[in-house]
Amino acid sequence: MIWLQKIKRAYIKNGLQHYKIPATLWRAIETEMPLLARYNRQQKTALRMLASRILKKKRITAVRNFPLTEHMRAIIATQVAIMIFGLVDAENDLSFDWIDNWHEIIVYPNAYRTHRNPVIPIQGGLLGVEIHTDLIEEGETFYQGPVIINWDDDAPHPLRTKANQVLLHELAHKMDMLNGDINGFPPLHLNMNAKDWYEAFETAYRHLDQQLAKGHKPVINPYAATNPAEFFAVCTEYFFEAPEHLHKVFPAVYRQMSLFFNQDFLKI
Repeated sequence: MIWLQKIKRAYIKNGLQHYKIPATLWRAIETEMPLLARYNRQQKTALRMLASRILKKKRITAVRNFPLTEHMRAIIATQVAIMIFGLVDAENDLSFDWIDNWHEIIVYPNAYRTHRNPVIPIQGGLLGVEIHTDLIEEGETFYQGPVIINWDDDAPHPLRTKANQVLLHELAHKMDMLNGDINGFPPLHLNMNAKDWYEAFETAYRHLDQQLAKGHKPVINPYAATNPAEFFAVCTEYFFEAPEHLHKVFPAVYRQMSLFFNQDFLKI
């Protein structure tokens, strides 16, 4: 209904008056973020609005006394906005369903050690052995919890064929979790076919696995071969940073990602 859209637009516009990213800061962000270069002026205006709303709705906090500035927070919020740009109407949509299963982004200054002590089950799961792990992580996410990233890897950088977008990677996991299992099969739109998604990703995943088994140079980050969930998350990084490369090596995957994120950077 037109009248309802007008009410929503007025509500959002009124709220943005109090927390809209300042014009000077936004111009600096446009200059610093190569990911924004693919969008036209009108789309960038919508992204600024969307990023402003994300800043209002989500917490972005630092650890270890890391001096996380408002400038950095705005960059992080803009990365989120880019990811959901095709999924949310910035002017009329009051909901953030696609990012509703997290409320905070925690930022480390650089890669960090986890210092966990998981319990490995034995004897059919009746008993367990605690082991010490000291893994170095670039980012993490959990079913119930925040998204964790590090600024060294998340800061804007020139676009590369080997994509590296830690926040988009972790947000892809969060989207994957929206329909239950984290398995590289997020909730699809009505105009998408589950069989097409499965075949595209399964074929590409097996191809990457075979490349590694034969000792060949992998066409994308080999971490994608860890499991289907990581494959989807890594492909998300490539879709936004290196779409030309993703389309070249896995065209069917690129097509499914384009339908899912409702964005097409190649206009193919």
